Amino acid sequence: MANDQFVLSPGTVADVPGMIKVYLGAFASDPFSAFTFPREKISDEEMNRWLTERFTKTLTERREMHTFKILDTSTNTLCAFLRWSYPHTLTAAEKAIRENEQKQRTEERKQGRDPMWPMGANLDVCDGKFGGLDVLRERFVDDGEMYVAHLLATDPTYQRRGLASRLLSHVLSIADQENRKCYIEATAAGHPVYFKLGFRDVDALKVDLRPYGGDFVGVNTVMIRDPRPVS
Repeated sequence: MANDQFVLSPGTVADVPGMIKVYLGAFASDPFSAFTFPREKISDEEMNRWLTERFTKTLTERREMHTFKILDTSTNTLCAFLRWSYPHTLTAAEKAIRENEQKQRTEERKQGRDPMWPMGANLDVCDGKFGGLDVLRERFVDDGEMYVAHLLATDPTYQRRGLASRLLSHVLSIADQENRKCYIEATAAGHPVYFKLGFRDVDALKVDLRPYGGDFVGVNTVMIRDPRPVS
């Protein structure tokens, strides 16, 4: 294949439909996701609404977030994307907005609804997984100093072509130049890729899914990469 078939560039709001398609395909076979977002209880319309709002908000209202995509120029298809948060310090106004969002979320939770997730999501499992990851992120991440990889997805038809590594390496090289650490939360599928790029295990989140009809413990591994010397 020609080297310029796959082009990396910043993601935009216009890319949201393509990102949704990639996300749904990438996580369709993820066993943990089957319990956080059980598709038999979440309609296609609701999942699309939620992802559209979430992705759009990230692109337009979170200045610390930077999304990169890879486009297959032979078909004009978005085939992978990665969302990072860059080192940052929130302004007083930004803190006030997010504190208000959290208050609103707390009020809705009292009514059995969490606006953070789609209607039909298993809130107990979401609390265990995402709440647990929030705790670990608070422990290991210095927002003002570190790069954090938040969401990486590759369309299944494009997997094993090095696209994930290319997306990661794009920002890892920036982190190396700035002598900064990077943080990522790995699924079992992603762990070998991250390990090869220099990430090391520092902790793991485990959620027992047997009370929710599963027969296993869901695991996400927390990994950190120290900066590498720049030649």
